[in-house]
Amino acid sequence: MGLFKDAPPREHPDYTQLRFMAAGSPSWWKSNRHKVLAVAGLLAGFWLADHHDPTPAATPPPPPAATTR
Repeated sequence: MGLFKDAPPREHPDYTQLRFMAAGSPSWWKSNRHKVLAVAGLLAGFWLADHHDPTPAATPPPPPAATTR
């Protein structure tokens, strides 16, 4: 319905040729980011594991006890 009763509705000239567009192919990053992040996580995990020493530093053995006999 138009704004006034004597003006029938009509199509807008700018919006008569609109069509749905097909989605484009995703970029390289969107296709492979899970692989990149997995490899980065593995490398960071190996690096952290390599720099974490779970055993305490070895202490030198105590000197032998002096005997006075």
